[in-house]
Amino acid sequence: MKNLFFLVLFIVLGWGGYYVYENRHDVFSSTKGVRNLSISSDGRYVVSAHYGKKLVLWDIEKRTKTVLADRVNTNSPYFIPNSHDFLWQDKHNVVHIQNVEGQEIAHFKHYKVERHLMSEDRTLYISADQTGEIYKGYGDDMTPIYTDTPTRRHYNFSLSDKYFLTASSGRGEREDGSVVKMNPIADPIQPSVYKRSSYNGVVLWDRNTLKPAAELFGFGGRSDALFSPDGKWIIGGGENKRDYMWSVDNLNYRLPLASINGFYNEETKTRETGGNRPIPEGVLLATPHTVAYAFVTDTEFIQLTQTGMKDGTGNEYMNLYTVGEPWIKAYVNIGFYPAISTNAFEKSNSVDSAPKANILVTGQAVHGGINVYRYHPDKMELEKIWVAY
Repeated sequence: MKNLFFLVLFIVLGWGGYYVYENRHDVFSSTKGVRNLSISSDGRYVVSAHYGKKLVLWDIEKRTKTVLADRVNTNSPYFIPNSHDFLWQDKHNVVHIQNVEGQEIAHFKHYKVERHLMSEDRTLYISADQTGEIYKGYGDDMTPIYTDTPTRRHYNFSLSDKYFLTASSGRGEREDGSVVKMNPIADPIQPSVYKRSSYNGVVLWDRNTLKPAAELFGFGGRSDALFSPDGKWIIGGGENKRDYMWSVDNLNYRLPLASINGFYNEETKTRETGGNRPIPEGVLLATPHTVAYAFVTDTEFIQLTQTGMKDGTGNEYMNLYTVGEPWIKAYVNIGFYPAISTNAFEKSNSVDSAPKANILVTGQAVHGGINVYRYHPDKMELEKIWVAY
């Protein structure tokens, strides 16, 4: 019995993971790093999928962790807006709609998704498959949206009342200096084997017609883009260190986001440097690539840049902006013990936020848990309220 005790102790402590008792079955369960996660609109719950293919539900208020399923599609957790219902996909490619109490509301057979979303009224379901093709609906009601892509794509999706947004690897700045192409005419439905990748990069799509409404230019390499909570602004950036915002009502005007060194004014052909908040003494900042953004109020958002590969490395502070202004409004302390999960571009969906609740949640770079923060608008500060393993 004594030898058995030390064997169990070695197994629990000798491996690199963190262990908890699972709420439902009272067995030891471990989770590797977060691959993708989603937070409920009220900031109460987080659902995450991990590299070990486990699905986990986190209750921020009660500080609990529940392992819900094994061998899941790690790209699939998604909270339906303004609800406690979420999507996830199992090993048989069945998509489940489940609530936080464990009740299954619906399910359907589908292909293996790379990304998906569902509108609050449940009438719109959009997903991308593993080759990068995008469809509306499922089963007999499935309609193609974008099939003119030759390779597997890593997508970020965002949804507003009128549009949905797709972000994948872009082609960089245009030679003619254009920042947008309105109502592009290339056919997104291409059955030929000779694919042209007509809508790579950041693209705005009409929810009703399912046609591209605009292409937004400036991004090279892997990119992230999202709507502001009111749907009036689009924020985008990525691997080529270009970060921009557009007013949805005036997409021909592209506003750059300043780095700590300012930004290049395309109209005056000069570098603007005077509008950033001064960097506090002792705060070390760099201008690494953007991996993701997260809104922490209806108008304020954090630029989440590429971080270190282990605890105590990378940037401890992140830039805070407000829509409609190019300048850094504040430098918020996100910490690097434990380091957050934006240490790789493919983990851009391992962070999410609930702006109305001022809650931000990230995965961890080298552990299997999450970091939860509360943003204080009056002080423009982040407070780390829960580190869970």
